Amino acid sequence: MLPTNWVYFDTSPTLWWLFGHLSLGLLSVRLIHRQKALSDWLFLLFIGAVTGLMRLPAFLFNLPLNPDESQLLAQGLTLAYDPILYRSVDPTTSGPCNSFLLTFLHLLGFKLDFRLAHVLSWGLTLLSLVLIYKSLRRLQLGLYAQLALLPAAAFVSFVQDEDYLHYYSESIAIVFLSLNVCIMTVWNQRKTIRFGELILFGLSTALIVLCKIQAVPLAFVLGAGCLFFIYRYHRAQFFVYAGVLTLSIAGVWGTWLAHLWSYGVLDDFYFYYIKANALLKKNFGADAPKSPLYLLLTFPLITLDVGKGLEYFLMAFMGLGIGYTILLFRKRTFKNRFTAGHYFWGLIAVYFGTVIATIIRTGSFYPHHFTFFLLPCCLLTGFFLRQLPAAWQWLLMLPQAVYFSFFALDTVTKKGINKYPTYISDAEAFSPVSRAILRYAKPGQYLVVWGWDCQYYVQTQMPQGVNENHSVRSTMAHSLQPIYYQRYLHDLMRTRPAVFVDAITKETLWMDDPGKYGHQNYPELAGYINTHYRLKETINGVRIYAANPD
Repeated sequence: MLPTNWVYFDTSPTLWWLFGHLSLGLLSVRLIHRQKALSDWLFLLFIGAVTGLMRLPAFLFNLPLNPDESQLLAQGLTLAYDPILYRSVDPTTSGPCNSFLLTFLHLLGFKLDFRLAHVLSWGLTLLSLVLIYKSLRRLQLGLYAQLALLPAAAFVSFVQDEDYLHYYSESIAIVFLSLNVCIMTVWNQRKTIRFGELILFGLSTALIVLCKIQAVPLAFVLGAGCLFFIYRYHRAQFFVYAGVLTLSIAGVWGTWLAHLWSYGVLDDFYFYYIKANALLKKNFGADAPKSPLYLLLTFPLITLDVGKGLEYFLMAFMGLGIGYTILLFRKRTFKNRFTAGHYFWGLIAVYFGTVIATIIRTGSFYPHHFTFFLLPCCLLTGFFLRQLPAAWQWLLMLPQAVYFSFFALDTVTKKGINKYPTYISDAEAFSPVSRAILRYAKPGQYLVVWGWDCQYYVQTQMPQGVNENHSVRSTMAHSLQPIYYQRYLHDLMRTRPAVFVDAITKETLWMDDPGKYGHQNYPELAGYINTHYRLKETINGVRIYAANPD
């Protein structure tokens, strides 16, 4: 098949990868050797260009990199047709902000496909890095601000695992968390707080909860830090400033809850977003009964096992952290260094610990959960660099050295260095199942997929006809399964989708037993489908049913 993209990547774009490694490597050597920072705009432009160019193969790859990506795209598409959350879409753990951003882009005229999702993932990550850099600059770190971002730039540029390239649901939450830290560095520098900044901090904090429920502890840490800054800089007016912060958060949540109440879905929001997610580990984590203490003690090993590339970013941070610890105890300056106004760094250390606790609490250890480390590790790297001799700065080259060694090894062995060749995307961007679906329906009509295969919604541009578009909670046994299942049936009868697809096959994520999870094993669902639909096609085990004519 002839390439249709203006740039075409095979599995071994050697010169392209070499250009990226040399560009970032030369920048790093220049900064470390000359000990002179670039101008802010030039540095950020360079980081944006290198990371963007190295992500270009993923930008052109119009296939799902991760099941969550299809899920979010389908939700964003559906909300463009019916914008009432929990009537049309249950965002599960990701929070509504991730879906509504996609809806907004769709309303602007962008097609919600996988290429857009991959560009958006990079854009949000880059925005977080820009905010982190601004924070480091306001902390008077100068050259160290640019040096501290080099490991993160190497990670964003050269990581190949799909968990970090897809539109992951932590990305917007990390942007808001980075924004809050950036605001706090302004207060730390100026020694005073303005009401406009405080209101913005409150609005951002309120939205974090609607981005990713696992980010709530991190928002709480920064909120507590905000109250400390208020007490430190405006002790006499503490309750006035704290009141402004509280009203800012309450304003967002009051508006949001009133909106849900007005459409009769407030109880659904509480049940499905708060209660159900609080029980998620209990309901779906039965295979991981290990104690939190055990998980904490083995956390470094867990990170090495499931990091899928993020551990290389952490190498420089850990090396500098060890060097800083040695320096503290050699010079016996521990007390002086942590009582001489280092409140902000104490807060970031607590934030770092909270990230570990948050990941352990989820129990799932999905690699994209580890992206919460980007913010505190970049900040603390800058702090360590300021305290250590210049020779330690060469540790920042470790992540680049590891990624370059993989590049060299894969090039020599002809294994292939690019996991996202353009020809695969060109050949498979529209699956046979999606083509078959569109023989019985058209974009804009409702589609329902039983099983975790949300790519069909995206490829056909058909909104989901049920709240839970991947049906895991309606299908698998757990304490709340009957409630999810009844909602699924109610949604199906309400929207009367043009096509129903049973996508349970031996390849289905989590539900890989058609004899157990196929829709025929659920009497009410099977009865409704037998009455109102007819089986039209079966493709690789996926059954496609079209609605009977009225």
